Amino acid sequence: MKTSFRKRIFSADAQSDEPSLSEKSEIGRISERKGKPAFLKKIVAFLVILTCFFFLGKTLYHNLGQIRAYQWDLKPSFLILSFLFLVINLAISAFAWKKILYLFEVRLPFNQSFKIMFVSGLGKYLPGKVWQYLSQIYLSGKVKISKSVTLFSMFLLFGGYTLAGMLVFIFSLFLWDMFSPVLLSFLLLIFFFIFMIIFSPRILNRILKVLTLISEKFKKGLIPEELTTRGGISQIGQIILILMADWIIFGVAVYFLINSFYHIDLSQTVILCGIFAISVISGILSFFVPAGLGVREGILSYLLSLFIPISAAILISLVMRVWMILGELACFFVALKIKKPELW
Repeated sequence: MKTSFRKRIFSADAQSDEPSLSEKSEIGRISERKGKPAFLKKIVAFLVILTCFFFLGKTLYHNLGQIRAYQWDLKPSFLILSFLFLVINLAISAFAWKKILYLFEVRLPFNQSFKIMFVSGLGKYLPGKVWQYLSQIYLSGKVKISKSVTLFSMFLLFGGYTLAGMLVFIFSLFLWDMFSPVLLSFLLLIFFFIFMIIFSPRILNRILKVLTLISEKFKKGLIPEELTTRGGISQIGQIILILMADWIIFGVAVYFLINSFYHIDLSQTVILCGIFAISVISGILSFFVPAGLGVREGILSYLLSLFIPISAAILISLVMRVWMILGELACFFVALKIKKPELW
């Protein structure tokens, strides 16, 4: 009796702790099903990044081929400074997006906003403009940021950079000696008030309500009704100052870049800031060209030719393209070292 009782106890324990053969096979099938999507996601992510690098490499090769014949007399210290200011400029853009997310009461650590922005930013070199934004929405979802918040925050960042760049460009026109200071002052005030109005939480919430009604007709729930923005004048002012400071830092970076191989007076720095701001904005607004290729360089070369020889202006625009790609690549590889969010 004792032996049979002991056997029953041990057999019952074994049944409760150890899964049966059928259970083991079922667990194996479930884990196999879960493993396949994860493996496929890794393959897709790898192919996407590989495709981005193909188009990026093609761009680099095309530009390097055109500037190879120039007789270079480089100043390494200026070149290093230009790259340092460029990386600071790019990092501030991730910080600006983080500050804009505050309007939606989303607290995203800077390292995560940096990774999301510069890993997804590689998509800008693919034909079409949507890949960068789709990947940014995907990565933001990994840290529990809704699609609607990501989409609207990117729209605000895009609009904010455009308006801030226009403010920098208009301010630089004061040194061109071609425009009325009264007219330029009036334009500055108009763009500044447009900036304040667009970023006003009251206006943003009204825009969100209109977009919610529109989205209900196409895709219900794309923009939830409870999505609202919050923030005061001080927070809006901080965003404006951050975006304008970023443009100025970008202009200083380009000044050091140009002076590393071609001399330009320090007094022209403000003009340079405005020229590069308007050329980059034009490139961003060219929706049908990968990363604004050609559009930015054409406008940049023309405006620079008003102050320097056209041959030097074309060379500067090409060098700037390669320089910016290298800066974005540096940020991309730094972003890959950040653990969260995971890419797949």
